[in-house]
Amino acid sequence: MTQEARAFRLLAAILGMLGMMGPMATDMFLPVIPSLAEDIGASVGETEFALTALFSGMAAGHLLYGPLSDRFGRKPVILVSIVLFVTAALGVAASGDLQGILFWRFVQGVAAASGRILANAAARDIHDRERLGRLLSIIMMVGATVSLVTGVSGGIVAEHFPWQVLFLIMAGYGTLMFGLIYFLFTETLGVKNARAMRPMTVIRNYAEIGRNRVFLAYALAGAFLISGLAAYLNSSSGVLIGLYGLSPTFYGVLFAILPLGFMAGSFLAARYVERTGMDTMILIGAVVCLAAAIVVFALALAGLQHWLAIIAPTAIYMIGFAFVMPQISAGALSPFTTIAGSASSLQGFMLSVMTATVSALLALFADGTAVPMTAAMAISASAVMLVYLFAIRPLEAAKMPAPGGDSIEDKQHISGAKQPQDGGKVGGQF
Repeated sequence: MTQEARAFRLLAAILGMLGMMGPMATDMFLPVIPSLAEDIGASVGETEFALTALFSGMAAGHLLYGPLSDRFGRKPVILVSIVLFVTAALGVAASGDLQGILFWRFVQGVAAASGRILANAAARDIHDRERLGRLLSIIMMVGATVSLVTGVSGGIVAEHFPWQVLFLIMAGYGTLMFGLIYFLFTETLGVKNARAMRPMTVIRNYAEIGRNRVFLAYALAGAFLISGLAAYLNSSSGVLIGLYGLSPTFYGVLFAILPLGFMAGSFLAARYVERTGMDTMILIGAVVCLAAAIVVFALALAGLQHWLAIIAPTAIYMIGFAFVMPQISAGALSPFTTIAGSASSLQGFMLSVMTATVSALLALFADGTAVPMTAAMAISASAVMLVYLFAIRPLEAAKMPAPGGDSIEDKQHISGAKQPQDGGKVGGQF
């Protein structure tokens, strides 16, 4: 194996684990929602607002980390955010009421936002387009491997230990990540943007990114795609444990099936995206997600109350999700080099606002059935397909670059010196 190949795999492994901070804060929490609600004297719907608080914190954090990491580099910002993540996890564990839990979950969301955002930005520092899509697919596959453990362990701990133990485990994971980043991760940002944190620069950067038709098309598709997953994450424990009567441990085992679907999709996407092109991969994944979402919604409307009616279609949805999401991220970030962190932040903000909105709506309109959850999945998958047909596909047909033919960072008021986009740099990162 060449030095470049070893560096590529090490980068994917570390960034994959880093990107898991957000999913870990979500996945391990799901099995404890019913028991936590009982322990603090709240309803399941009220307790689900802890997920809304987490997603809201992520939305706020996403707007911070891009400019911060463009200014100071990826590594120092990652390390500070991990310390905040550990502190927040310990704060939740020490809380005895819903208000305290909501506060610390918001803080944890702010910290956890750094994982996926800075992992994507570090990957974009080195690669572009299909090569970037391949790296992001592998990063997400690594994250899915970690999810196999978090889902099962979350269910076991929820059934046999106090819920606080889950947050101590999260704190331990953050401590492990701090060590890995500190000792094994080398800064990927070659040129720091000294003006990235100036208020007017931040505003102009976000305004220019937000006007980029390429960015908007891909980022909007990603926001709708992740809202379908957010619907499942928000309501599945209430449905499967509270309504269908599954034990938290069995729920955790079933939850692990979803990362298996995601891993299968990530493996296929990483293997074939450079041959098919990322836009074709998005179309295939969107079709898979839409078919799976229609099936799970139809089964819920039919009143079939069996865990298989939820888990099997959702696992297929995750295969399509894995086809689409890395390519969506690659497409959204591709017009940018020196402000890739800011672009990643704005994309993450859009994803988190969507997940927080869906989470809040489902918590408010929970009716004790699987219909609201599955309806949200079907609506989200339909929206992804519409965005592809009417926004992404026209860009593909026109082979359209960023507006004006130049990357946004070429504009004088935004960028410093340009960075190399691909090749040559990977082997020197570790």
